Order: sequence, then structure tokens, then C-alpha cells
Amino acid sequence: MSSLPAAPSPAKPAVPRSVLLADAKVTIRAPIPRVFEALLDPEQLVQWWADDPRVEAELGGRYEGTFSDGRIEGSITAIDGPGQLSFMWPIPQEGGSVETSVAYELAPKGPETFVHLVHRAPKPVPGEWTDFWNGALESLRAFLESSAPVSE
Repeated sequence: MSSLPAAPSPAKPAVPRSVLLADAKVTIRAPIPRVFEALLDPEQLVQWWADDPRVEAELGGRYEGTFSDGRIEGSITAIDGPGQLSFMWPIPQEGGSVETSVAYELAPKGPETFVHLVHRAPKPVPGEWTDFWNGALESLRAFLESSAPVSE
């Protein structure tokens, strides 16, 4: 009995590696190190981002905060100060959570800092993510431009 080659399986639709949930940008009148510090320092995060922030500023460290709809307990996936910070952000959904990723990139723009934030997920996640992150970046800008530099 001769074996015939297996029939080719039907082509699967290409699955995107990630879905873009938000792409937010802001320019802040503050130097890059100052902006980066505001992304990592719990005393500053509570002023513009979330309540009860907990940050371990190292690869694999915690990046957590409490929002109106619950606590997010993420972990830092990339940290290259003072220009890049990424963290994994699990978003609860029915049957578990979706592991999303948030990446900040900071770049000089004259004396200012250009902040680019990208939030991605392996599949679509309901929510107004662009509005959420635009609001967060606007809060960051307002906080940094209205506060005096933190002295060491």
C-alpha cells in the first residue's frame, strides 16, 4: 500500500503578531532625565498616573498602580534610561487576562522631550486606550511643566 502525501491543510489567515491599542505622543518642556524620573518615581507617579504606585526600576521589576477600574500589576520588560521604558500590563478579561505591553520612548526635541507611547496586545482589547494614554501623557506634561525640578 503506497502512502499518498497528506492533503495540504487549508491556509490559515495571517494572525497579527500584535494589535496596536494606542499610539500617543506629547512634547514636554523638561529634559529627558526629568521625564524619565517621573515615569519611575512613585512619589511623582501618584501625581499624574495612578494611586499607590509601586516601582522596582529594573528588568523584571514591578510596575504597578491603582486606577478607577482596579489595580494593574505589571512588570518592567525593558529599561534603558533615560530613553526607554517598557512594561507588561495584564488587562483582566473574562477567563483570565490579556498580557499587553506598554513602551515609552523619550527623544530630545531641542530643550524639550518628545514622548512616544505605544500600547500593544496579542489580540484586540476593548477600551478607549488612545483616550486613556493621551490623558495620561497630558497629565504627565501638566505635572512636569507646573512643578519645579525635584532636588536631590
